[in-house]
Amino acid sequence: MAETGSAEKPEKGRFTDSPAGRFLFKLAAFALLMAAFFTFVMGIHIQRGNRMYPFIMDGDVVVIWKLEKCREGDVVAYRHPDTGKTALSRVIAVGEHSINVTENGVLTVDGLVPAEQVFYPTAPLTESKIKWPYETRPREVFVLDDFRTEGYDSRAFGGLHESDLLGKAIYVFRRRGI
Repeated sequence: MAETGSAEKPEKGRFTDSPAGRFLFKLAAFALLMAAFFTFVMGIHIQRGNRMYPFIMDGDVVVIWKLEKCREGDVVAYRHPDTGKTALSRVIAVGEHSINVTENGVLTVDGLVPAEQVFYPTAPLTESKIKWPYETRPREVFVLDDFRTEGYDSRAFGGLHESDLLGKAIYVFRRRGI
């Protein structure tokens, strides 16, 4: 016997039932995953200028790792307090220290010259907002550019809070002349 009055409507297919729908769903999921990865885990920065010469030069692509605390000697990315742009500098001191720059261009941390692979003459900047010796506070990071005859680092604006750091430079791709 045939039933009357109860006509079944065919089910509409889901978006992901078609090959194009599955592809678009996977593409959107991948894009979300990459956005989360580059927001919370890694970052990319293209260096402009020679503030970090010779380690990082104009045009180099720098990979930033965001999940590790910085230590003295690390190159870190941070949001520059005056310009708001991302900048790279080397960490000289973390936490409470007394930092001084002598007239002869010698940097001292707690009265000692820090061990650096290359000796960088360090002079106070003329447009500096800080007084020497500079006393850092807990959770404060003092950063300097490697090319210290010019630049605009902690000698000008003082220390940065650890929360101002965007991450640690872990790899440099040389791309000048490409």
